[in-house]
Amino acid sequence: MHHHSSKEEQTRYTDPVCGMSTDQEGQFIHHQYDGKSYYFCSGRCLTKFKADPEKFTGREEKAPPAVEHTHDGSRVYTCPMHPEVEEQSPGSCPKCGMALEPKSPVAERTEYTCPMHPEIVRDEPGSCPKCGMALEPRTVSLTEEESNPEYEDMRKRFIVGAILTLPLVIIAMRHLIPGGRLLDALATLKTYEWLELILATPVVIWAGWPFYVRAVQSVINRSLNMFTL
Repeated sequence: MHHHSSKEEQTRYTDPVCGMSTDQEGQFIHHQYDGKSYYFCSGRCLTKFKADPEKFTGREEKAPPAVEHTHDGSRVYTCPMHPEVEEQSPGSCPKCGMALEPKSPVAERTEYTCPMHPEIVRDEPGSCPKCGMALEPRTVSLTEEESNPEYEDMRKRFIVGAILTLPLVIIAMRHLIPGGRLLDALATLKTYEWLELILATPVVIWAGWPFYVRAVQSVINRSLNMFTL
């Protein structure tokens, strides 16, 4: 492989494997591949090139992974712990209670980086502008960011539960908080007991509802798990 300098009318020959270059054609080993000329500093680089030429010419192509769908075109959801469990919509695993995840391959692409300078990243093979070494390919996952219904639901329950729990803790622990006894002058003990019940009920029942549902499912399916506890 060779290219011309913009400043000098002088041809330089670059080894596509190690990145070394020279302006003396006779110093490098000439090799013809797919109608193009390539030059190598040593037989070792030439051997490495012949073993996988597509890796150094940038013509390595990968077919985009197909997302697995059901017969009607909808996405399949499966359990990470029980892959035999497959559903056509998000939900929880009937065996362990874990949230089902989309069953789809992770898309990948190849980029090229320098082993000595990892901040150098290119979309095509070449040499490092800092040290001249050949850029090496690495595979990068293109994970599609999707909304997680379970996370959003649990996050909402946590925030509401935390807001209701804060005054509940203050009321219950008022005698241990500096100045907390002043609250006794604002309401009677019976009033605080009713207020504690009103605040604690949604925290225990509504915020924790998914755990109760999965605990019952584990018993019904005769598959005891962490939610059963």
